[in-house]
Amino acid sequence: MTIRVRLYRPSDLFGRLICWRLESQWSHATIEFDGTIYSATFPHILMCGPNDAAFGMPPRTGRAIEVRMSDDERARALAYCQSMLGTSYDVLAIAGWALRIEAMQRPHHAYCFEYVADALAAAGVFPDSRRLITGDQLLVDLYASGRVLNPDIGQFDQMGARAAAKHQPAPVAVPAPLVRP
Repeated sequence: MTIRVRLYRPSDLFGRLICWRLESQWSHATIEFDGTIYSATFPHILMCGPNDAAFGMPPRTGRAIEVRMSDDERARALAYCQSMLGTSYDVLAIAGWALRIEAMQRPHHAYCFEYVADALAAAGVFPDSRRLITGDQLLVDLYASGRVLNPDIGQFDQMGARAAAKHQPAPVAVPAPLVRP
């Protein structure tokens, strides 16, 4: 069985600002199961069909990556995606990106790249999920998992993503407050 991870290039000024700030070529990511797309999109996580103009390719440009999964892994990823439907988009995480402070996130909320990474971690494709992940980092992790079914069309992207991810500034870790007895 397979699922499809979609990485989108920016289609407007806001998307270009996202790419600029994340230092990434991708402004959005979704995950698709049997023609149903799940997306963490402001103001909340939703599902839609591939013909939705906001998530189709075309009209948007990007890359669709086929990811091999067992039936059980696929079921776990889908269950995670469905459990998050209606959850609000993690706007605070975007502020965290702007300030490079990982602690500026709300538990049980995600933005697009985290949502896809969380679904893949729930399935067991990734050992764990990452906070403040970019599309380039997500792509590198997908290739590293060894589960990409269409690597031939993504070799250029793989090399470019690895190079871009390697040079992205790390978020600033904020130490937990001291608890005094």
